[in-house]
Amino acid sequence: MGETSKNRFIDTNDEYLKSLFGVQYFEPGENTVIEAKEDDLYFFTSYVGKHSISLEKGDCVYFLSKDKKTAYLNRGPKKIESYHIATVIRGYMPENKSCEIVTKTNLPYVNGCSTKQVFAPDRLGDPTLQILDIPPFSSEQAHHIHSTVRVAYVISGTGRSIVGMNDKNVCEDLYPGKVVILDKMCPHHFDTNSEHLIVLPLHIFSSIGALENNHPMFNGTHMT
Repeated sequence: MGETSKNRFIDTNDEYLKSLFGVQYFEPGENTVIEAKEDDLYFFTSYVGKHSISLEKGDCVYFLSKDKKTAYLNRGPKKIESYHIATVIRGYMPENKSCEIVTKTNLPYVNGCSTKQVFAPDRLGDPTLQILDIPPFSSEQAHHIHSTVRVAYVISGTGRSIVGMNDKNVCEDLYPGKVVILDKMCPHHFDTNSEHLIVLPLHIFSSIGALENNHPMFNGTHMT
């Protein structure tokens, strides 16, 4: 009885909760390499910070230009220089693509948020790169999970990332250059104060669709 009661209480320090729920944060200028976990369904490698990457045949990479104004999707074999965040996905071989990140979002999301498909998925389940605009004094939406990993890069603005369940939560400040990697099924949401928070999330795999209520941001989100 005493042991059972004892086990009801857990350590609630931030690092424990981050590991428990499955989130990693990286500061602007930090240099590190993150690989998919053993229990992930799809293999990827994220390069945070400045890296020279040799892309193998059969893989592709999503990355940003040095000035952060253009997004690229390149297939291997190829060598690239990454200055902010680059994610290599194994076994996906789309055509080379580029997109200037200059226009506003054009697909509605929840709680006043909106999104744009930078690189839409070609087929059901393909990876996709999106822009998410969370307006001032808003929340990305109610707490939710995704069924695949998200690698998110903060383009501009400030806000917070809230991860956890019930009263066991960890909050992290978001600002330009911050990288957030959310494991599949990680319960979370973002919120803002007095300015727009613009985030560039890469869905390692996703759901297709570009209709007002049928696009990857909707289809890959599940309320907790």
